[in-house]
Amino acid sequence: MSYPILVSIVVNWNLKKELGECLDSLCQVDYPGHKIVVVDNGSTDDSAAFVATHYPDVKLIVLSQNQGYAAGLNAGISYALEQGASYVFLLNNDTLVEKNAVSRLIEVLESNPEIGIASPKIILYHSRDRIFGLGDRIYPFLPLPVGFGYGKRDSPKYHKIMEFDYVTGCAMMVRSEIFRKVGLFDTSYFMYYEDADFCRRVHDYGYRIVCVGHAIIYHKFARSTAQNKTQMVRIRARNRIRFYRRYKHGPHPWLTYGALGLIAIWRCLLNFLKGRGWWIRPYLQGLWEGWCDRESR
Repeated sequence: MSYPILVSIVVNWNLKKELGECLDSLCQVDYPGHKIVVVDNGSTDDSAAFVATHYPDVKLIVLSQNQGYAAGLNAGISYALEQGASYVFLLNNDTLVEKNAVSRLIEVLESNPEIGIASPKIILYHSRDRIFGLGDRIYPFLPLPVGFGYGKRDSPKYHKIMEFDYVTGCAMMVRSEIFRKVGLFDTSYFMYYEDADFCRRVHDYGYRIVCVGHAIIYHKFARSTAQNKTQMVRIRARNRIRFYRRYKHGPHPWLTYGALGLIAIWRCLLNFLKGRGWWIRPYLQGLWEGWCDRESR
């Protein structure tokens, strides 16, 4: 029996320990002929040497410097397409994959050619009864999409296949033909919202996006971003504004901008009250950069 070619891509930056645990889980999945690619994004903790020594069967792509999560994904995707992959599984390096998660995602994708992206249910690694996130849905009368499952206690109602407009790039399996139709990830985001941008293009092309509730991974959450928190606060704020200026949500763009403005005020106040006043300046700087960005107009 022949199986569709699957290539899993893990982008790594200075998380050697977590990367090893992620690769150990990927090496144990029950899908035959599974190929694994690690894209090392200019790590300085000897991650590349670690992979080469301990995981000789894993394809290693080494970038000379940190080019961002989107660029790292694109390097791996280009290799996967050269290998004739039918499906590409994109994965954060601080995740662990359950043995049957990959085969269950492929089963769903194989069952319906209209499904372009299938995401597993992502559970918090240190709180195994809590969901990291399921996905987000767009409603025509709301200025921003609505998130589902974030921080919720897992239950049988989340064990089904659920359709969304956006799922997180922390873990998503993509039908390879999509990359040839809508392109790769937008590297101008560097990281944050590159997954939302990609999902939006896939959705607008007419494909469905789902979260498969019986395919599970565990996420340690924000290990890489914690290494340079100030920069990440700025980049995330910038990309949030860029994304919503690029893609219309709700009845009118100015309603979306107003909602984003109220959220910004609330976050600044919350950071001040929680003793994180040093976050406010990079956060506001990022918002301003996103608003001034010409590519988003």
